[in-house]
Amino acid sequence: MKPPSSSVMQTLHEVTANHPLWNHEFLTRCRTTQLSLAEVQVLAVQMYKFSKEFNRILAGILSCCPDEQAQLVILENLFDEMGQGNSTLAHPELFRQFTRALGIDDETLAALPTEPETRHLIDTYLNLPHQYNYLAALGAVCFASEGIVRTLYTQIQQGIVGATFLPKEALIFFDVHIDVDDSHAAHLAALIEPRINTTEAAMDVNRAILDAMNARVRFFDGILRQTSARAYLTLPLQLVSA
Repeated sequence: MKPPSSSVMQTLHEVTANHPLWNHEFLTRCRTTQLSLAEVQVLAVQMYKFSKEFNRILAGILSCCPDEQAQLVILENLFDEMGQGNSTLAHPELFRQFTRALGIDDETLAALPTEPETRHLIDTYLNLPHQYNYLAALGAVCFASEGIVRTLYTQIQQGIVGATFLPKEALIFFDVHIDVDDSHAAHLAALIEPRINTTEAAMDVNRAILDAMNARVRFFDGILRQTSARAYLTLPLQLVSA
């Protein structure tokens, strides 16, 4: 039985809008500008570890996708992530502008470990097309990534600017995602809606979105865990001076 597409899409939006993620203690600290510079450094390192894998996440979905129209939308998204062919505008490089401004050089950034909660978030996204299908994985990217980025990154940016002064160019990564990812989400939603043509397909997309949102909660749990460990807070500076 085919579910009404408009009601399905509304339900998927509500899954993300009403998710416990938005009540997470760390995001509350961001919104109320209670972060320290050391906490921003911890966040930045782990956000980078996830962000630099986003190209692989999109490429993994593409490799499982037999739908030519969907392939084109994924490629357009991937092309934007890669700076539209300009390596200085590729999103991992834009993020490294941010981490450098925080006093974390590229060698240090590469040497710091990907924490278990961050690895879980990366692996969750990488596994979605295999656990479900390409459409469910695109649903997670649409609703649990591109669709929430404006709100999520606005809150994170509040926490960052409340903790330390940074030049405007250091925050380009956040500005780009806040400004651009809504259009990515709209293109993905337009692609996904007519393809959710069974109740089973709708349930798979819903499950994939929940998996992604829950993994993001776990990611922020990891940030809180790390920021509570004073030794870790000084680790970037220790590596720089080593």
